Amino acid sequence: MAFANQFALTLELSRLIPIKWATNKATEFLMNRARDLHHSGSDIVVEEDLVNVLGRNRISAPLTSSFKNVVAKSSSNHSLWESITLQAGAGPTTIRAFQESPYFAMVIQLSLLAWTFEINFLATALADALRKRLEGATSSSTLQAAPSRSGILGVLRAIESQTSAFNWNMMLHAVSSCLGYEPHKAPIDFPQFVLQGLLDMFPMAQTLPNDRFIHIQIPVGDKLESGVCTLVVWAHHVLDLTVLVRRGRKGGKFTTSVRFGQSGPEHVVIEEVAPEDDACIILLDSDKEHLLMIKSDPDADQNLIGSVNRIFAKGWGILVLEDSLPENLRISQTNTKAIVEELAVVTSAFAFIIAKNLIKDDYQSHVDSVGLTAGRTPIVYKVDERCLLQASHFLFDNPRIRQGEINSYVAQYSSRSLDGNLPLPTALDVASRTFLPEKNRESVIQDEWETICTYVRNLGIFLVALAHVLNIAECEDLMFSGVAFSDMCDHGLAQQLEEWNGIDSLRVTDDAWLQAIAVPLMAHRTRVWKQPWEKVCLFSERGWSAWISTFGNTDPAYATAGSIRVGRGTPCRNGVWKSCIWDSPQESWAFIAIPGPDRVESCEQTASLRCAEAVTLENPYCGEGEEVFIVCARFRLYRGVSGQPTMVRIGYKELQRSLWGARASKRCSHGSRSRDEVTLSMGCATISGFGRYLYETDERILITLTAGSIGARWLALTTLPSCSIMDEEEEEDEGTRQILLRGNDCCLQCAIDQAAAQPGKWIIIL
Repeated sequence: MAFANQFALTLELSRLIPIKWATNKATEFLMNRARDLHHSGSDIVVEEDLVNVLGRNRISAPLTSSFKNVVAKSSSNHSLWESITLQAGAGPTTIRAFQESPYFAMVIQLSLLAWTFEINFLATALADALRKRLEGATSSSTLQAAPSRSGILGVLRAIESQTSAFNWNMMLHAVSSCLGYEPHKAPIDFPQFVLQGLLDMFPMAQTLPNDRFIHIQIPVGDKLESGVCTLVVWAHHVLDLTVLVRRGRKGGKFTTSVRFGQSGPEHVVIEEVAPEDDACIILLDSDKEHLLMIKSDPDADQNLIGSVNRIFAKGWGILVLEDSLPENLRISQTNTKAIVEELAVVTSAFAFIIAKNLIKDDYQSHVDSVGLTAGRTPIVYKVDERCLLQASHFLFDNPRIRQGEINSYVAQYSSRSLDGNLPLPTALDVASRTFLPEKNRESVIQDEWETICTYVRNLGIFLVALAHVLNIAECEDLMFSGVAFSDMCDHGLAQQLEEWNGIDSLRVTDDAWLQAIAVPLMAHRTRVWKQPWEKVCLFSERGWSAWISTFGNTDPAYATAGSIRVGRGTPCRNGVWKSCIWDSPQESWAFIAIPGPDRVESCEQTASLRCAEAVTLENPYCGEGEEVFIVCARFRLYRGVSGQPTMVRIGYKELQRSLWGARASKRCSHGSRSRDEVTLSMGCATISGFGRYLYETDERILITLTAGSIGARWLALTTLPSCSIMDEEEEEDEGTRQILLRGNDCCLQCAIDQAAAQPGKWIIIL
């Protein structure tokens, strides 16, 4: 009997040759768990090391219940593309934690820390802290090794992704309010030496609550932030310890004391001290004797764990604009609100102006595998104004922003550089002249308006990007990172706008909008701008993913180049989790096996909507890299060079670039007219096939016979734009043909007429 597949052969082989080294049930269970954790990006050994430290703490019962409920309810599994799904909520690490208390203690504490700190910095701090603990271990101690930074980073990413639905901001902001910090401005940068001490001091304080106490002195100042909010949430809300915070020391005394917890002795006392004072963490007994003291390094300001302030995407723009205002203009809440509301309209106007001056920069789509280029007439890029207005309502959480308000600023600012030379918005002008001192007022106003314009300009770029998110209404739970928007200055559009005169066109690439969305999601300049964007199809951060719209088997006429989708979850395939999806590498000889197109009909012959070359979309290819899935579409071409079927692989990002370089046909009043025949006029010819070279044709308009075949249309779109015409002497004439992609709402004759009405040479993809 023939075997259905290789697995059936493997099964039969296991019957014939029993595995002598078969493991017992316990070992098998452990190996399966290790495999699941490894596939999710975590590591069973590193988790064990972290549990040995953080698993000793007891977690508050009410928090345990609410945390488990939220994470469990957030679990979902949505199909993204073929065998890849978006997996949200509990994964291998959290499922294990729900069943075993020490692991749950580790997960919930690292979930809080991953929420408040940038995990690359946090991984470094944890690795350093565990290494320093190890330095004091004796030779007889079981503690003989510390986990690596990369191993800790993998665990943190897994926990961050799987528990992202739990919003720690509710507790952080409540503590911030009690301490008198501004909303969303809680200082949460964290000294490394405090983290090092708390790893062992928290368990001592919980185990001997009447005889072990923690005293922390943290430096605060203009460049040093205390991390008090995180400390209070960790100690009080998570570990159920009583905390006393002392702030505002003047003349040797603290002016403010805030207590968190029930009556009785304070288990943790936190004091904010001046930057020049000694900073330390001390473990004391009931007699106030110092049992252990850990001091900060001399270069303390360089040993802070970088913090991240998580903010809902809906309304995030308001906080960015508030952050752009100088302190001397934040005189009152009413005044600030008036300025920010007007700046939101100004930002929307900047976005509309930017959108009206865009052309496609599709140079990459002209460069074929052997380096040929073809110049083309720039393609005007249009952004739907309704999407821009919807994005404005979302970004500023204000549905009252009206198109008429925006248009008034567009009229005032159009054809001018978007910089400090523009007239000041009314509310900002009034506030400046009311609250700024007369001395040097004009120069101060000019400098501040220039700075604000940079924020508004960059936020305008982001608003245009947000208008390309097709499912923006489903993103209300999406969280962005902080309000520091300086990373957007590295965006291609931001760099053009710095020197823009208000008249020239702004060139935009097909990945510009995905890059812009990544800035507040990744919140780390190195991570954003070192991504290989030329092949990134999807990236995932903190349990959310953003991806391009050319995934799947969509007809190119219905795929919008540059559009994005955002959803909760991390890419997962067969239990393996990855943080990105990239195009598979495409070799320079990728299209050699394609024989090249042939002429079919020419002048005065009849042509019709049909597909002359059979092409089918096969199951796509999906492989794995270290942290990424590698994917590409596969097209089966039934007429290869040797007359045999040929398989052609093309990446989905490559498909997007090809679509980016094409013009869409305009809707006509006739509809598709799929059965009509058209007599070709002079200068028109139909072609069948695909490839890079076409022999002996001078027609200005070439019509590809690809109607009704999704695969054929994509293959033509990808291979024909750089098609070169060859004469009898085999001399290449590099083509400069532009692409018109016919939609089903346009008949064949109207598609030909639309191309004929434009200058240059054209290829029409039916």
